[in-house]
Amino acid sequence: MWNNKISTIQKDSPVPLYYQLKEILKNQIESGELKDGEMIPSERELIELYQISRPTVRQAINELVNSQLLVRKQGYGTFVNKPKRSQWYLESLTSFSEENEKKGLATKTAVLTIQVIEGTMELNTLFRKNHNQYYHLERLRYVEEQPVVLVSTYIPCNLAPELEKENLTENSLYDILHNRYHLNIDYGERSLEAVIVDKNDYQHLGISPNSPIQLVKTIAFLENGDVFEYSISRFRGDLSSFKAKLKFNK
Repeated sequence: MWNNKISTIQKDSPVPLYYQLKEILKNQIESGELKDGEMIPSERELIELYQISRPTVRQAINELVNSQLLVRKQGYGTFVNKPKRSQWYLESLTSFSEENEKKGLATKTAVLTIQVIEGTMELNTLFRKNHNQYYHLERLRYVEEQPVVLVSTYIPCNLAPELEKENLTENSLYDILHNRYHLNIDYGERSLEAVIVDKNDYQHLGISPNSPIQLVKTIAFLENGDVFEYSISRFRGDLSSFKAKLKFNK
């Protein structure tokens, strides 16, 4: 519920008036005082409340719309659209479901395809061995019913025979590899790049063409040093953020 007693605009401040209003609304959204889906006051109400001009109000609202904290609905008004962001830890090689369960978030997986492909020079170079065949697995991962990441995974067939018969919708791939195939997973190497979504991916992710995404590539190793997995993950830029723990080297 909107509380007009929380903040005031300082007319004698060097901070622009639109920016002050923007921060008032932003703070109330991020604090949860303005709930997701709640309609904010109209332009006229904000003008009367703060005694500021219509262009000032519009600039503040436009910037919040551009940052996706607000959304306009034609004929109804402007509503809070607080992004439901998932935070991923780059230094942790945990399964998608496990990482989200720790945060109390509901997840699900849709297996789009799993097929056997022939080994290529590129794949054999990445895996540092000449494998004859690989599983190519495509999965769409959801958090709280929203598609968040589209993942392409490659695994040598000889490491996980008949992987296509496993229930990859309800079970963690890493759990299957460890418990069913007795693979001792050790560590991974990751790279991250901001890119524009591919024309073949945006519909799966439920975003517009030319939207920004985070492209994360993972090479994962067993305790014996062998590469067992190569994955290319396309994370929605509006729903994902990344965090890494850094240690100062003296």
